[in-house]
Amino acid sequence: MVELKVSTRNKITLSPHQKLFHMSHPKRSFIFVKTLAPRSAKLYESSALNASNFDIRDAKIAAQDDWTAIKEALIGGD
Repeated sequence: MVELKVSTRNKITLSPHQKLFHMSHPKRSFIFVKTLAPRSAKLYESSALNASNFDIRDAKIAAQDDWTAIKEALIGGD
């Protein structure tokens, strides 16, 4: 599952239901964030989500700005 988000700042907002889903499905679940800056496509694993909010400054990036790496992260093995 991939959650798609567009952000204008360093945090994204998730509803309680979205947070619960990502915390209960930490494997093979991702959040894809696109900011308004050029070349800012970032893929995060759900395990990078903390309980209160998703701060993209502190989270580990699974793949960034490289569509081959993003594809590999999404369809690659565990």
